[in-house]
Amino acid sequence: MSRAVVSILSLLVAALLWAAPAQAKEHVPIVFVHGNTGSAQQFETNAMRFTSNGYDDADLFAYEYDSSASTNDAAIAGLDRFIADVKAKTGAPKVDVLAHSRGTTIMLTFLSTPARAAQVRRYVDFDGRSAPSLPGGVPSLGIWGEGDPTRAITGGQNFYFPEKSHTEVTTSAEAFAKVFEFLTGEAPKTTDVVPEPPGRVRVSGRVTDFPQNSGLEGAELEVYAVDPGTGQRRSRRPRYTRLLGADGAWGPLRLNGRQRYEFAVTRPDGIVQHFYFLPFERSDHFVRLQTSPAGGIGELLERSAKHVAFVVLRMREWRSDQSPATANDELTIGGTNVLAPAIAPRARRLIAVFVFDKGSDGVTNLSAPVPPFGGTPFLTAADLFVKADPYGRGTVKLTERARDWGRTSTIAVPDWPSLLHPVTVQFKDYETRR
Repeated sequence: MSRAVVSILSLLVAALLWAAPAQAKEHVPIVFVHGNTGSAQQFETNAMRFTSNGYDDADLFAYEYDSSASTNDAAIAGLDRFIADVKAKTGAPKVDVLAHSRGTTIMLTFLSTPARAAQVRRYVDFDGRSAPSLPGGVPSLGIWGEGDPTRAITGGQNFYFPEKSHTEVTTSAEAFAKVFEFLTGEAPKTTDVVPEPPGRVRVSGRVTDFPQNSGLEGAELEVYAVDPGTGQRRSRRPRYTRLLGADGAWGPLRLNGRQRYEFAVTRPDGIVQHFYFLPFERSDHFVRLQTSPAGGIGELLERSAKHVAFVVLRMREWRSDQSPATANDELTIGGTNVLAPAIAPRARRLIAVFVFDKGSDGVTNLSAPVPPFGGTPFLTAADLFVKADPYGRGTVKLTERARDWGRTSTIAVPDWPSLLHPVTVQFKDYETRR
């Protein structure tokens, strides 16, 4: 064979190798263990950051348990089964575990058994329990927010973010960078949630009973495209319908990453709970539609045919009592900022704001949180009267101004009468770059 032919063949092989897609890097599966009254919601944003950096959705898992239980025995036994199932699904000999708050207490007990510790390659403690040595001998990383600066995992790596609150430090971009490097040995290419082409976005999740995290069997989920300016449905026919089984799971379904949607959950008791989000710019498989029927905390939200009632969520604590003013958040509903200093003090570490007309008297009073929410961990409540339309034909706009980021986000929703139609709105806990 002539030298010229060999040269041409070499060039062709090189071209083919250049054109061939790079083989995806294999990653150790990640299991997230939430804290008290938590769920997969505290892992939702970081899961999208992991997939923005090469992880596959199939690498990521969230273990959910009933944190209303007085002991951790059932949660630990369930985690045994969950990790075994993850290993069977992925074929991985070990998993990496990320735990938050009460989840770290569960993990310290779990890792104290050598056979269990042998299943965990690396462990991350988000703002939870200190440890006098590496738990179970597993290489460990401690991520610590505001509070006691002496907290640490002795023998492990420890990073401190004193300006970040208990949930915020778990969902923050800065902490994610430390976690990613600890797990992979490399800095992440990005700490953003990288938008996907709008037509490639897929979402899935569960409808759950808060805070037990059990599926709401027998409920029906309908998903509608809505007008971004009014929150009104674009058509009478839903683009997705699902009768839910015992696990409450739904999806995956394809959504347009630039469109707004309503997720309407008709509960077995006949209440229809309406959920609204900002656009899903990236595939998200940890969406949680939380409700609280039959004696749960959601029943403390007063409802009537005359006013709209809201639950507003963000996995980054709301603050309203700081100085300067830019260190505070604003949550404006129908033109009124409900985050008065008494409603969301930084010390309360609040991620959910219940907003309704206390006593159904048509009077707004933001001088103090509505009882008993003032003493409930992570929750607060504001007495705001927002008039409802019998058929939800009007519009209420909720606008968040996030502290430090200097941006606002608005979600428009119909003025549903809260007697049978409570509303949940979720804002993002990360800064959108576009």
